[in-house]
Amino acid sequence: MRPRKADREGIPVRAEFVPAGSMTPEELKATLERHRWFLTGRRGGVRANFKHGNLSDRNLAHADLQSAVATATICHRTNFFGADLSFADFFGADLQDADLTQAVLFRTDLRGAVLRGAKLTRSELGQADMRPGVILDVRSQHVADHPSLVNPDAGHSSVDLSEASLSDANLVRADLESAILYHTDLTGADLSDANLSRAKLKNADLSGANLTGTRLESAVLKGANLTDAIVTAEQIQSANVQGAILPPKIVAELGIQPESDEPKDEIEHMIRRHAQWIESSGAAGERVDFSGVDFRRRRLRRADFSGARLADARFDEADLTGAKFVLSVVSGASFERAKLANADLSGAELSDANFERADLREAVIDAVDLRGPDGAPLGRKWPANLTRANLSFANLAGASLRSSIVDGANFARAVLKGTNLSGCNLRRARLRGAQLEFAILNEDAA
Repeated sequence: MRPRKADREGIPVRAEFVPAGSMTPEELKATLERHRWFLTGRRGGVRANFKHGNLSDRNLAHADLQSAVATATICHRTNFFGADLSFADFFGADLQDADLTQAVLFRTDLRGAVLRGAKLTRSELGQADMRPGVILDVRSQHVADHPSLVNPDAGHSSVDLSEASLSDANLVRADLESAILYHTDLTGADLSDANLSRAKLKNADLSGANLTGTRLESAVLKGANLTDAIVTAEQIQSANVQGAILPPKIVAELGIQPESDEPKDEIEHMIRRHAQWIESSGAAGERVDFSGVDFRRRRLRRADFSGARLADARFDEADLTGAKFVLSVVSGASFERAKLANADLSGAELSDANFERADLREAVIDAVDLRGPDGAPLGRKWPANLTRANLSFANLAGASLRSSIVDGANFARAVLKGTNLSGCNLRRARLRGAQLEFAILNEDAA
């Protein structure tokens, strides 16, 4: 168990309250410094209190905010990368699109919090409290800090983790009862002994997750991916697993009839015909024109669209993890909030495409070595073209854009941590607010 530095050593509890939205950067820095003194028992220390405040777009990476008060605080797009938020009070906070990558949220109070689109990759959420909770609105003056103050007639707001990235997160014993986890990435997460009863996990990715001892009574797992997950048939007996991808052993134990391998609709027919064309080098199937096709919210993990025409197609909120778009024409297409982690878009025509808030972690958008009909290299490269593409707020951490054309591309507030941008002419790209820590701008100097 992580020991809390304050409140357990007889340190008097004081909480300074300054409206966070009105803080200057200097005032915020001073508040963090006084909070650090509070945690270490130094005279003059005051616990940070951002209650009802606004920390949106603030950079709090690696901040030590143990035991801080952030009840009902708005934290849209706040950078909490690597921050320590253990024992902190985020009851009813709005953390939409916040970056909590590698953050420590041990025993953090997240009741009723909104974490839609938040990034929690490799974060620690052991024993975090994510039960439903409600802020008591008494002329907007008071907050229900304790269960006794919750308005019983107001209804309870469940923690919203829809589309959040929780891959490899530590959620041991976390209380996620009734949580909303639509399209949430929980790949490899440790959920052992967690409470997911009545949780909404529709289309969530739980592949490789550890669900040992996890409570899943009445959970909704429709369309969820549980490939290689550690789970038993008994655990999901009362859960809704319609359309879920389950381990073969559980399918056998529950007597579930395997779904037909036939394509469900014309779009799946088109994807398969194109895959046959790729696999047979044009001898079978056909090169399909997907221009203008609506793929929104579809699960298309590892789909191969290489060489396809996809101009003006809609991929908003689709799961395209590991998909291929090599040398595809994707100009004007929309990928807003799409999952494209580990996708390969090398040599693709992506001009005017919209990737706002898309997950492009570890994606490859490099130039392609051109080859002749015999497969021999021609000694020339075909760059990916991101001219005027919108990548604002996108997560490109660890992605590679070597020698790509980024003329007029918008990277405003994008995550470019460790991104390889060598060979890119960034002179006319928009980089305001982008996170460029450890980005590679010159490969020779890296």
